[in-house]
Amino acid sequence: MKTSMESKPVNSIKIAESTTKEPRSTQTPTFSVMTPVYNGEAFIHRCYGVLREQTFTDWEWVVVDDGSTDGTAEIVRLIDDDRIRLISYPENQGRGYARTEALKACRGDWVVLWDADDIYFPDRLERIEAARKQDYDYYCSYAVVVDNTLRIKGVRGFLPASGILPRFFVHSTLACPVELAREIGYDIFREKGGPGEDFRIVMTLGGHYNGFYDNDASAVYQEDREVNLQKSIDTNKAQKRALRMLYHEGILPQRPWGLFALMVRRSIKITILHLMRIAPGLYLRTVKLRAYGDTAPGFQLSQQRREFIDWVHRTDFSESIQQPQACPLVFPTTPLRKAN
Repeated sequence: MKTSMESKPVNSIKIAESTTKEPRSTQTPTFSVMTPVYNGEAFIHRCYGVLREQTFTDWEWVVVDDGSTDGTAEIVRLIDDDRIRLISYPENQGRGYARTEALKACRGDWVVLWDADDIYFPDRLERIEAARKQDYDYYCSYAVVVDNTLRIKGVRGFLPASGILPRFFVHSTLACPVELAREIGYDIFREKGGPGEDFRIVMTLGGHYNGFYDNDASAVYQEDREVNLQKSIDTNKAQKRALRMLYHEGILPQRPWGLFALMVRRSIKITILHLMRIAPGLYLRTVKLRAYGDTAPGFQLSQQRREFIDWVHRTDFSESIQQPQACPLVFPTTPLRKAN
């Protein structure tokens, strides 16, 4: 594995031409697309419909039904695609546990995070493949942020390294070797995992491995319109515990004052969230105004990507799941450029 201190000789990679929709004949796919899901029947049709549009087709879809009480598992079972593998168990165990079970089942060379309620552009796997061939240890990208109506709110980029924290990326844009993901793991607090289960892998990769940070968006991150303040409080508490644990394990730089400052900032944020429960309208305004991270100067989402989001919004994937309605948009080969 390359370390994060190493540099690549080039900042631009050409994505290979890909025009066929037929999967290659192989027992070991290039990518294991990993989707943990709990009560996701409202999204799972769309999740598969978007995956089906990928221009790179050598993949398997590993779906972990994390004890859903709705029709999620049955919907997946009814999809006629031999690239799908469904793991289902009766009781909800949490996303960390579900991701760990999915990793055990992955047969591909790389695992690709593919959350059920997010949307991914058709060239995402093709872009990951281009980075994989250049011997990077992981891939991540910008993520378009939308509300529940798929109205674009902004673009989430990469938070720069600060104090003892490495460069931060949106977890749902991640792809990396299966074996590396298994080695790092997700079950950070307890066997079942919990809020903030992604901190271990994000912090470990960002601080110790050489990643390709794509300066374009490969994902669409959907945020709930109604903000769950208690969930935000719980997540920040879990992240605080996670950061302390990662520090003591030596994954974060051993600077005591850096850890102290980080804990103070987290505590202040949790206190503010508690106060905002009294005035939720203030919290909603804060969310609308917050920064989404660093993006390249002058970055603009392409019209093609905007049109794809609009197509997804208009399409009823539950009706087209057995009789696919192919996306009319064409995603040609484009340069893959590394963000600074």
